[in-house]
Amino acid sequence: MDYSKVKNVAIIGAGVAGIATAKALHTSGITCTVFEKGSRLGGVWVRGYPNFGVQTQKELYEFPEWPLPPGTPNFTPGPIMQGYIEDYAHHFGIFDLIRFSTSVVSVHQSSGGTGWVVEFEEGTGKRSRETFDLVVVANGLFSAKPLIPDFPGQEKFGGQILHAYDLQNLEILKGKKVAVVGYGKSATDMALASSTVAAKTTNIFRTAYWPVPRKLAGILPFKWGMLSRMTSALLPLYYRPSTFERFIHSALKPLVWFWWRAVEVLLIVQCRLDSRFGTRVGLIPRDPIEVNVFVDKIMAPQPAYYKALRNGAIEPRRSGIKGYTKDGITLQNGEHVKADVAVLATGWQPDYTFLDKKILERLGYGDEGFHFYRQMIHPKVPGMVFIGWAATFENILTYSLQAKWLAELIAGRHNLPGTEGLVDDIAAMKAWRQSWMPFGNARGAVINVHMLHYHDQLVEDFGGNPLRKKGIFAPFKEIFAPYQPSDYSEIV
Repeated sequence: MDYSKVKNVAIIGAGVAGIATAKALHTSGITCTVFEKGSRLGGVWVRGYPNFGVQTQKELYEFPEWPLPPGTPNFTPGPIMQGYIEDYAHHFGIFDLIRFSTSVVSVHQSSGGTGWVVEFEEGTGKRSRETFDLVVVANGLFSAKPLIPDFPGQEKFGGQILHAYDLQNLEILKGKKVAVVGYGKSATDMALASSTVAAKTTNIFRTAYWPVPRKLAGILPFKWGMLSRMTSALLPLYYRPSTFERFIHSALKPLVWFWWRAVEVLLIVQCRLDSRFGTRVGLIPRDPIEVNVFVDKIMAPQPAYYKALRNGAIEPRRSGIKGYTKDGITLQNGEHVKADVAVLATGWQPDYTFLDKKILERLGYGDEGFHFYRQMIHPKVPGMVFIGWAATFENILTYSLQAKWLAELIAGRHNLPGTEGLVDDIAAMKAWRQSWMPFGNARGAVINVHMLHYHDQLVEDFGGNPLRKKGIFAPFKEIFAPYQPSDYSEIV
């Protein structure tokens, strides 16, 4: 496909990925139409469970060219983040491009094969269709479609079964016996919130993950230990490693092993993950930390969560679920947890119902999602680009760089490799993931702590300098200092 001929783009979704894409293309002179099925922009930030917010320090979750306002609290609360995204869209003229309360029903190639027909339904029920040169799917990894596991015996349960998405206040949990199912960010947040009002709160989870504490050893913000080039070099090798990284993992392999074991000891002691430290249930994951940080769930609990485990405000149960009973939940280890309310904090799932089976087959959609070139493009479906199918520790930055990469591609300032090159690169990254990363429904999107390698690729593709640190100490900062959105402000 000749992307230089793209003049008119449909963007599906007005979350962070869609807004970043609209801004990058709109400021480049491309006509954009953003379809948003909700009445507000912001995606997952429009509506959340009680006490939801950003998992990272505020400087790690912001648009590179639009810093959060002074005085914004760390680990930005959801409503503040929602307002910030709206301010960004107003400032860059994106609001006028969005068609709210408009659901995309189907997307298919035009009869001539040179464009895409988007069929959509407005809030009034009226259906229409328009043709575009390019379609950007930007509804992200998580839609408003809850992931609800189906456990046996649900019809027998005498209490209520809710997904975390449906719980907008804690009144329904007051004085009840509550079982929170899950162990990701939303699950630990929900269990902690429940413990403040419920008669009893039990957190049921099958798999433990290494936590990402807000401060390492209670002193150093975690970004200094995880988001630097030094840490990137010590991770399991990227699928396109440098010669220096290969050297580190061969000649210095014992030191690399020792580094990660030291990090594990630090987290075990700091978060008291061993059952002998008072949590009563062992919370040490089975996988080593350098592998476990590449699961498709990021464990970033509030500090008070572990305190609540130790003082008994939250009862942990590490087991799979066998099924519901009339008065609770039976676990696979034989235990029975009494509950009046079951809160399924089991996450969300992507929604691609507007894409027919043939397109999904051509995109290679499977049990671990998609595998794309640069996380965005598949050679069998030219003219469809995915922005937001990438899980990193700094999602807004990642999506902003993806949007810039697309804008530069359309402007002709870089080109895609041929079909063979695209296929080979996708196959290499897929094989790399499957050789060592834990399986997950979104494994094809997992980049996580390897985001610096990925960001470098995007920047280098369109001729930018991936080394962003400045000043007299730039060489030192390039190795040891964390990378954050502000480092890319001039590029975006």
